[in-house]
Amino acid sequence: MGAGVAGLASAIVLSKLGWRVALLERRERLKGEDLGMILWASGVRALRALGIDATLDVAGTPVDHFEIRNEERLSSSFSGAHLGADDSTPSVMIHNAMLYEALVSRLSDSVEVYPATQVDRIDLVDLAAGDASRRWDADLVIAADGIDSPTRPLIAPGAPTVDAGVVVFRGIIPAHRAPERVADAVEIYGPDRRRFGYGDLGNAGACWWATVPGGMRPESPQIQHELINRWFADWPAPVGRFIAATRPSELTQQPVRYVWPLPTRLHQSVGNGGTVLMGDAAHGVAPILAQGASLALEDAVTLGWALRRSPESIPDALASYDRARAPRIKRVARISRRVHTIASGGRGVTKSLLRAVPDSWVQNQAASLADWQPPN
Repeated sequence: MGAGVAGLASAIVLSKLGWRVALLERRERLKGEDLGMILWASGVRALRALGIDATLDVAGTPVDHFEIRNEERLSSSFSGAHLGADDSTPSVMIHNAMLYEALVSRLSDSVEVYPATQVDRIDLVDLAAGDASRRWDADLVIAADGIDSPTRPLIAPGAPTVDAGVVVFRGIIPAHRAPERVADAVEIYGPDRRRFGYGDLGNAGACWWATVPGGMRPESPQIQHELINRWFADWPAPVGRFIAATRPSELTQQPVRYVWPLPTRLHQSVGNGGTVLMGDAAHGVAPILAQGASLALEDAVTLGWALRRSPESIPDALASYDRARAPRIKRVARISRRVHTIASGGRGVTKSLLRAVPDSWVQNQAASLADWQPPN
C-alpha cells in the first residue's frame, strides 16, 4: 500500500525474491515531486543494494562540503567524505523526480500497479487490503501508506502524527538561472524558528528550502513569493539571490510533521503471514535532518534481507526486520527531534548553541546518522 519511495523500493525487493506484487497507489499517476533532497550515504548504500547507482541512474551530485551557519557567521563546516564511514560512500543531492523515475524503471513484470486506488479496507485477520470495489488477498501486507497511515493505529496504537508548528517552502531553480553556491549543501539558522538551506543539483540546477513558523499559507504563489522575500530580506547572500531566481510557479509548500512517540512495534503476524509498517508510516521522523528517503530505502533493503534469512516463515522474517530496524529508527528519530527542538528555540537560543557546539560533535552526529550498512 503506497507507491512512494518505501513502497516502490519494497516492490523491487519482493519481485527480486520471486514474489507477485500488487502495488496499490491512491494517486492517478506514479510521479515524483519537483523538489531537491539529500540522500545520505546510508541511502546511497541502500540504492546500490537495489541495483541503482545514485550518481549514474539518479543524476545525483556528490556532496563534498557541508556548511551550517547562523545569519551572521559560519558555525560548522565539514567534508562530505567524513560521512561515508569506512567505504567513503558519498552523500548526494538529488531531484526527487529522478529518484522516483529510477525506482519505477526497476519494477519488474511481476509487479502489478493499481493507481487511483484509495485503500480504506485493511483486514488483519484474513490478510487483505482494498477499496470499495476490490479486495487483494495477501501473504504479506506492506503498509507504506505515509505519515498519516491508517494502518499504524491498527498495529501500534499510541504513535500519532505531531504537527511541528512550522511550514517549509521549497524551490527548484534550473541551471541557467541558479545562483553561485559557496558549498554543496548549506543550512542557515536564524531567529524566530526560521531556517534557509540550499543544495547543488549539478546539471539540474539548484534547490532551496525555507522553514518558517505557522501553518500552510492560503495565498497565491505570487503573494507567497513576496512573503518569503520579506521574511528573509535581511539574511546574508546568497539567500536573496536564490529567492529572486525562483518564479512563484516553482514554489511548493508543505507542513512539517512527524510521528512521536514511535510505534512500539513495526509488524503484526497473522498465521504464516503478516503486516509490516515501512517508510513514513513506520517512523516519519522530524524532517530537519532530511532522513526520510534514506530510511525508507534502508527499510526495503532490510526487509529483503529478513525474507531471505527466513524464507519459510514470514512471521520470523518480520520479527527479524523489527529487531534490525527498531534501534536504528529510534536513534535517528531521537536525534532529529532533538535538533528540531533546538532549532525551534527562541531568539538567540539557536545562535548561542551553534556557537557553543564544536565542529567535531556536529560531524560525529552527522556521521552516526549515515553509518548504516545493508545487513548480510
